Amino acid sequence: MANSRKKNYSLRADVQKSVDSGNLMVSVSGIRGTLPGGFRPDHLAQFIQAFASITGNSIVLGNDARPSGPAIRELIQGILKLSGKSVLDTGLAPTPTVKAVVNQKKASAGIIVTASHNPIQWNGLKFLKKGGFFFGSSELESWKESLALATDVTVPPAKLGNTEKVDGISLHINSILKRIPNINQIRKKKYKVVVDAVNGAGREALPALLEALGCKVVRLNCEPSAGFARPPEPTPAALKEFGKLCQKDKVAAGFALDPDADRLVPGTAIAGAINEEYTLPLALMGFVQSLRSGTGKKKGSGVKQGVVVNLSSSLLTSLVAQEAGLPFSRSPVGEANVVESMLKTSAVFGGEGNGGVIDPALPSYGRDSLAGAAWILSAMAQFNITSLDGMLQNLPAIHMRKEKIEMKRPRIPEAFKKLKKSMGARANVDERDGLWLGFPEGWVHLRASNTEPVVRLIVEGRNATDLETLHQAARKSLGMRN
Repeated sequence: MANSRKKNYSLRADVQKSVDSGNLMVSVSGIRGTLPGGFRPDHLAQFIQAFASITGNSIVLGNDARPSGPAIRELIQGILKLSGKSVLDTGLAPTPTVKAVVNQKKASAGIIVTASHNPIQWNGLKFLKKGGFFFGSSELESWKESLALATDVTVPPAKLGNTEKVDGISLHINSILKRIPNINQIRKKKYKVVVDAVNGAGREALPALLEALGCKVVRLNCEPSAGFARPPEPTPAALKEFGKLCQKDKVAAGFALDPDADRLVPGTAIAGAINEEYTLPLALMGFVQSLRSGTGKKKGSGVKQGVVVNLSSSLLTSLVAQEAGLPFSRSPVGEANVVESMLKTSAVFGGEGNGGVIDPALPSYGRDSLAGAAWILSAMAQFNITSLDGMLQNLPAIHMRKEKIEMKRPRIPEAFKKLKKSMGARANVDERDGLWLGFPEGWVHLRASNTEPVVRLIVEGRNATDLETLHQAARKSLGMRN
């Protein structure tokens, strides 16, 4: 689709002004902007025209549940049709569902209208290329070049495009049901499960999948509301009601989502909402157990490829992978980076510690909350365990802290230098994505966010004492009070 280019193109001056104001963000993670301020209709029209000029004929389109989503989707539809494109409209749909439809329908590209976990005044665009993969750096540069050239791809009236409605959720669910090897075993368990969908894009999809797996679903925040019922990012503070409901209803498991349903946070009857870092290792346990039983192994396949996670993910996934004899590696943060590494290494499983499970055998091939929930239930059924609390007994505790630090961009390089000078001498240093320092007792990762105007400091220790020591040392290096 897009040729690799050495030249990097600057954004147009009027667009860059919105970026400089903090109201618009443009990166390989997509475009996100505030309404009003960052997502101006005239800019949106230019963004979509630039996208149309570098993509093929068929475009899949979907949106999350933000109030501005339908209006933006209609604007995008109009511009794509004026550009002669055939639009496959999934309507309200999770991000992994739109990705899966691009793959399954062999479409040229896709657009997801979502700002993920950003506050409700934000919205965004995630661009997909053929196969349902997110744009990488080369596609982003092609888009920026087209934007700078103000390419007009309007067609004559006789060549206008059209729109076709697509039930993407059913296509996505069916692909997962075909993938999970022990669905009959799961159905016999009749698990009671809470779903907190934050009234977002997963409010129909995840309950439907769970019911297809024989679960009794207790719905929380699964209403067609014009807003989020809780803060959109599924943090412990945001999931208090979810956690209490898991405990009150004595559920087998609970699953909470972010607005576009690519991230998954579990809950249990005893602990309530648990650390999102447990999602990936729990799902991996389901996949690993299917390999051991032979149900998840391809016929004639004797080679075990590895597991890939990002630099900010917990050590816990590496323990599960290594115990199963699967090679383990890390990539820079961001779904596109993890997927790129998985493709290069022919990985069999992967993801991100923020609740993002990636199963390369699914058409979504990216962070997929539905796949994560299905693999966790698969693990529970294979181990003949009645609740997620029982699964947690097989895993060590996670000792991790994640911190957002407001920092002006000109100060960020100096922060990296200070941290490396102070703690880098005895560390395994990785500078592919900010600064990652690995130690026998844990690791420290400092990186600038692609999606928010903050710097993230993530620290993990092998025990509580190691965590405290590493966290205090990192904060001291950055000139912060402990």
